[in-house]
Amino acid sequence: MYDAKLATFIQVVRAGSFSKAATQLFISAVSIMKQMNSLEEMVGVKLLNRSTQGVSLTKAGNFFYESVNKYMTEADRIVARTRDIAQRGPKTIKIGTSLLRSAQPLIKVWSGMADYTDYQIDLVSFEDDPLSMQRMFINLGTKIDFFVGPMNSEQIEHGPYQTYELSETKLYWGVPISNGLATKQRLTFDDLQSEKVILVKRGLSPRLDTLRDRLEAYHITVIDSDDFYDINTFNICSQNNYIMETLGIWQDAYAPIKAVAMDATYQMPYGIVYSQRATAAVQQFIELIGAEYRRQRPALTSG
Repeated sequence: MYDAKLATFIQVVRAGSFSKAATQLFISAVSIMKQMNSLEEMVGVKLLNRSTQGVSLTKAGNFFYESVNKYMTEADRIVARTRDIAQRGPKTIKIGTSLLRSAQPLIKVWSGMADYTDYQIDLVSFEDDPLSMQRMFINLGTKIDFFVGPMNSEQIEHGPYQTYELSETKLYWGVPISNGLATKQRLTFDDLQSEKVILVKRGLSPRLDTLRDRLEAYHITVIDSDDFYDINTFNICSQNNYIMETLGIWQDAYAPIKAVAMDATYQMPYGIVYSQRATAAVQQFIELIGAEYRRQRPALTSG
């Protein structure tokens, strides 16, 4: 219903800088800058003051920001109302699904809820790479109603999203099967001192920042992953004999990487991420399936 540059503009204003917005949108600061240049060219006026300290709105930009917020809210309301009118039968819920953010745990729960015939589920596939993730987040509330996955990220916390926590999933060490450490049942930080560990860069996830602190305290070499993990992260670890942090829900995602227990317990919140502008039907469905998930499978992601 609206140009993706508008959603990027909103995020830039909220973040206060291109770099922070880029982190939250899984794209580069250069890409953000190009989008803002294109938006200003399209509108025909300067919207943002730019400096080494960040960005701020011009007088015209402030009017544009307030107006775009109202426009996007109204556009989403129109879409939601149109869908409500069209859905004379079951309400269609569109769930995003990918390799690392799979909808299958919820689908398994839903299959046991045969009495609830007011809803129909459509799965919408997406990839885990940064560009696809950006598109998926932009489409939350329109082409995708929600997705399920790890939720501890600055982007989700500070973006226009709501969350419904299902459970906690344990953190493991992802070890290439060719590495001798893959034969161990549990790894200590001492075991990792001669290894190289990939971790998302500091500032993306508070809980992973805590894990990074421990790694650095043990003088373990940490290699930054520019963004959150996708299948290429697993490939890099397998090819270079790196160790990575992984999750209980990903234990079977990539055969050449074995999940080995951590000596200390670290966990990641796991659940449903959806738009602040979600329709009442979507919110009701999330409450319904979330409660059933907790009742049926309390230990699904405990590892």
